[in-house]
Amino acid sequence: MDDSNQHLKDLLKQTDLAFKALMREPASLRLNEQYEKAKLELDSYTASLKHTLNQRQHQRQR
Repeated sequence: MDDSNQHLKDLLKQTDLAFKALMREPASLRLNEQYEKAKLELDSYTASLKHTLNQRQHQRQR
């Protein structure tokens, strides 16, 4: 789980940095794309974690 936590922290940091950069230059297409990419990676990862946790919970209930 430590690897998962570290990966989540890295994705959060990446998203935060991309957001801050975009706020400094809101008209930048490149920064907007970087932020959207970072958000998508974070969303995908958290969805994957939720799915894994749900599967484990269902296995324990059996």
